[in-house]
Amino acid sequence: MGYHLLIVDDEDIAIRGIVHGMDWSDMPIANIYTASDAEEAQELFNEHTIHVLLSDIDMPNQTGIELLSWVNYNSPLTKTILLTGHADFKYAQQALQLEGFDYLLKPVDHVHLKKVLMQALDKVRLQEEHDSFHKTYEHYFQQWHKQLPVMAERLWEDIIHWRQSVAPQQLNPQLQLYGIPVQADTPIVIVLISIEQWQEEWTARDEEIMAYGVKNAAEEVILKGLFGQAVQDASGALLVLLYEPGKVDKAELDSRCRSYIEQCGAYLHCRLSCYISAPAAVAELRNVVGQLTELEKSNLNETAVVVHERERGELKLRSSSNLYPPLEEWAVLLESGKKTELIRSANVFFDQLIEGQKGVDYVHIVSIYFGIVHTVLQTFQRKSLDVEAAFPQQGWEEGGQALKSLFGLKGWTLQVCAQAVEYIRLNGKDVSRVIRKAQQYIEEHFEDEISREELADYVYLNPAYLSRLFRKETGQSITDYATERRIAKAKHLLEQSNDRISDIAVSVGYSNFSHFSKLFKKATGVTPQEYRRMFQQVD
Repeated sequence: MGYHLLIVDDEDIAIRGIVHGMDWSDMPIANIYTASDAEEAQELFNEHTIHVLLSDIDMPNQTGIELLSWVNYNSPLTKTILLTGHADFKYAQQALQLEGFDYLLKPVDHVHLKKVLMQALDKVRLQEEHDSFHKTYEHYFQQWHKQLPVMAERLWEDIIHWRQSVAPQQLNPQLQLYGIPVQADTPIVIVLISIEQWQEEWTARDEEIMAYGVKNAAEEVILKGLFGQAVQDASGALLVLLYEPGKVDKAELDSRCRSYIEQCGAYLHCRLSCYISAPAAVAELRNVVGQLTELEKSNLNETAVVVHERERGELKLRSSSNLYPPLEEWAVLLESGKKTELIRSANVFFDQLIEGQKGVDYVHIVSIYFGIVHTVLQTFQRKSLDVEAAFPQQGWEEGGQALKSLFGLKGWTLQVCAQAVEYIRLNGKDVSRVIRKAQQYIEEHFEDEISREELADYVYLNPAYLSRLFRKETGQSITDYATERRIAKAKHLLEQSNDRISDIAVSVGYSNFSHFSKLFKKATGVTPQEYRRMFQQVD
């Protein structure tokens, strides 16, 4: 990199003597600017970055000392070397006070001047390196600082799941590093938030987004004005950690939790409960979370409640109920496609169970849940049906909210039964004439981008109604059916022709080859090229 030097002197001969009398070839100077007075020098400062200023002191209007003062304010990184023909201590003292880089007497020895200039340039270089490092450091510090909440949340997860030692000598430095104002022996309060039931039917993605909203709401309502953090671990558990439990009493914390429950019900469409621990040391976090989880499991009687750990005895239940669903009867109704009767029977059973729920414990609810899962799977196996086609959503059989309360189990059961019986009822049934006509139109227009509105116009139906009718009668959306038929046609062409794969993609309606290849692999498990090699010998 080349630096910029500015020489200021009211004597032109002095400037030319320096500019033309010195060897600049081995110095990292890109440009030498000259000025005859301070005013001209200031104009050059406004136009260029000046790294080193070499200025005479004795000049008309403004002296070199006054120019140095101006430079210190307007270009503080510039190194200033002052020249004078008078050995006046007053000048040297002023230059020193204004932090000038050096002070030289005229006539100046060029060898010595060159040495001083090189020293000044080294100072400039070191300052630039320092500034560059500082900017880089500041950039990464800001990035790191933005990630602090995420890293702090990860640390809490590691503590809960035994991935982080809770020994003070190991845990305390980690807490300090991530700006968490507690130590291993600091008492904190933990609130376990149990999402018992979503009041809307969400996709897995929607549910994840809404859970994020529930977490943010916890920070805004429960932690308002308090030090703490909401933590959601990979298993889905949502915790609120209060770092200073002494700043909020039981009544206030209860009030905040009840307000939070009400707001989540009203705005986030979910029913949830809050389980609050007694103050416990950070090092005991994993044990406290385990205790709160057990408290959550044992509470099958109430929803949308605030429960303190010390009240757990009130929730201990006897497993005395022998009320179980009539699964054999449900299997018959399911297999015969009698949706209304099945839903009515399930409602009656759960109403009776909820009315006498004092005898229901966690083991009881789990046994009911697995009995229903077994009945559905067994019925589908008997009829040689694909259960994954009936339940395209992931994890329908994994429990989740169903195991958190009787209300959650009831909602899950009604949804699963309705979905299963509808699929069984429609399976093998001939589709209506209008849907067959829509399917035929799709078959005849592979190469076109068919919109729902275009298809609806063809069969003289409202687009929304056609979509519902198509899904009801075929078990598929219009888009999924069109994709399935296009892929089937593509498979046939790959097997029977030598057409280029890109041409085949276009012929079945995909102008974007990459998109076609992705859909083909998703449907068949292999790429179009791999599929062709399975049926043809490619030269």
